[in-house]
Amino acid sequence: MLARMNVFTKMTLLILFFLIPVIVLYTYSNRESVAVIEQEIQSSTTNRLSTFAASVESNIYQLSLYGISIGQDSSIQEFQLPDNKAPYERVRLSGAILEKMNLYNAASKWHSTITLYFPRQQEVISTDYYTSIPYDEGELSAPFPQTWIYADNSFIWHTTEPTTAMENPGRARLITKISFPANQLSSLLDQDKENNRGDPFLFHDEFGIISNSSANTALMANLGEELRQAPLQEQEGFRTKLDNTEYYVSYIKSNSLNWYYVDYVPMQQILSPVTSSRNLFYLSIAVLLVMSFAVIFTLYRSVQLPLLQLIKGTKRLSDGDFSVRLDNSKHNEFSQLFLRFNIMAQRIQELIENVYEEKLRRRDATLKQLQSQINPHFLYNCLFYIKNMARLKNEEAVVAMSLNLGEYYRYITRSENDLATVREELNMVTNYLKIQSLRLDRMSFTIDMPDDILERTVPRLSLQPIIENAIIHGLEPKGEQGQISIRGKTEDGLHIIIMEDSGVGMTDEQLEQIQQDLAKHLHEDMGCGTWNVNQRLSYQFGGESGLIYSRSPLGGVRVDMIWREHSNK
Repeated sequence: MLARMNVFTKMTLLILFFLIPVIVLYTYSNRESVAVIEQEIQSSTTNRLSTFAASVESNIYQLSLYGISIGQDSSIQEFQLPDNKAPYERVRLSGAILEKMNLYNAASKWHSTITLYFPRQQEVISTDYYTSIPYDEGELSAPFPQTWIYADNSFIWHTTEPTTAMENPGRARLITKISFPANQLSSLLDQDKENNRGDPFLFHDEFGIISNSSANTALMANLGEELRQAPLQEQEGFRTKLDNTEYYVSYIKSNSLNWYYVDYVPMQQILSPVTSSRNLFYLSIAVLLVMSFAVIFTLYRSVQLPLLQLIKGTKRLSDGDFSVRLDNSKHNEFSQLFLRFNIMAQRIQELIENVYEEKLRRRDATLKQLQSQINPHFLYNCLFYIKNMARLKNEEAVVAMSLNLGEYYRYITRSENDLATVREELNMVTNYLKIQSLRLDRMSFTIDMPDDILERTVPRLSLQPIIENAIIHGLEPKGEQGQISIRGKTEDGLHIIIMEDSGVGMTDEQLEQIQQDLAKHLHEDMGCGTWNVNQRLSYQFGGESGLIYSRSPLGGVRVDMIWREHSNK
């Protein structure tokens, strides 16, 4: 298939074959690079969030441990003694307990509120100096959960002394309540956002979102809806698309707070350099393709079109159209080639026209020669007949033959045209048959010719030699009553005149020999009458025209004269 393509198609495919592997390889490389960067983004986001969650969990764990260990302080234990009733002593112990709790807050990274409840003394000591906290026995009667709880924008943790009193706070000697505000976590989120490129926040399915101070609240609200719809695990990540921007969202569950630490990062923000590089590459390829097509178009206009024009010209020339000329107004190498082609075509046309004219002259000369040969042949037969009739003293036959002979020469000399209508030929044959019927009393003839054939043209003296042979070589040797039939028809554009006799006939070998002799050159052993008729038909109307010999149902020979008039040129 490639071998049948022209040069222009091969060059176009070659350019495409060069570009396609480059595009495929770069696309594959770009995808691999994007995949690696995406994995790094996901890993970095997860690691950063894990670090933030570990820091928060560490602080919460320290607060939880302090809530458990504070009950072991000597001042608190002494404050719980029932015999310690002196007011001064209780004020001193309360001040000592507050001082230690303040020292812990000062040493801690987080600002928290520590409140101690003494069920036996019905007293409360708290680091919240601005709030008077009464002892509410109803508030402290319900079992305490084992985790931090969220209420009033604060996270709260309860411990009891002893720890077995968590289920029944009424049996506790000491209840410790540690709380810190939610904005404490917001401050940590602000610090993490400053140090990293993420935008972390905390999410709870019931309480909502705790975000940093500069967060995109609308976007976080949408992410919150995505998190509510997703089946959350302990730690996972997923990709989502919001506002035509794709994000990678990573989350970790806090076992202490029962909230989720969430961070997200826009993928396109980090992939923008790779995307810009990819777009620049594709733009370069597009420019290269445009330039390639411009070069291909130039080659097509300057090379391919002239080549196609030259190929079409040579094909028309090979098909025999020697009038073809190539037109190229551009001044390049092809214009010189077209000029030489036009000169060659003109010279070939002149030579062909000269040869054709010479062939026509030879053809006309041959037709004249063939026609001139038949006229003496008929004249000889007529003269011999007149001589014989004169010997027999048959004046009527002599007169009839003489009149027929005069009509014949008048017919052949009245026009220089080599063609005659079938009607004129039949008139001549009718005269001839009448003469022969006078000579032979045992001969009859019939003529049945359709009107559409009567006006058709044939070479002059085409029918008479065939009828003459039928009488001389068919009817006369038989010595019995003879019959000659002439009829015509048209089939598939071919005109056919059928001439039959009831004479002695011929064998199949003789008929085949006569048919072969018609196609050969004339020699001494051949009769020239029917040979001339066949040659004139072939020259005048083409190769399919001529005479065909066969057996006749009448017993003699059948001769079909066939010609196609439209081939006459």
